[in-house]
Amino acid sequence: MSDFDVAYDKNADVLYVSTKLTGPSYTSEGENGIVWSHQIADGRLVSMTVLDFNAHWQNRLAHLTEQLTEQLHAPSPVGPKGRARSAN
Repeated sequence: MSDFDVAYDKNADVLYVSTKLTGPSYTSEGENGIVWSHQIADGRLVSMTVLDFNAHWQNRLAHLTEQLTEQLHAPSPVGPKGRARSAN
């Protein structure tokens, strides 16, 4: 995956990163105000919303990038209904 839409809302201090994937998704809140959205079908990352981006993450961009990379390459081993995914 290499194409992203990125937008920053300066007034709300929120960074939005979206992939080109569409379809039903579920969200979960991660550490430090990051909201992740994943496809229900296969767990692939659809988007990430970073709250308090400038206030919290501006000096920690390497850590934020590490988290995004992890989400893109390693879908959750457990699906949204708690079932383990197959290795296929």
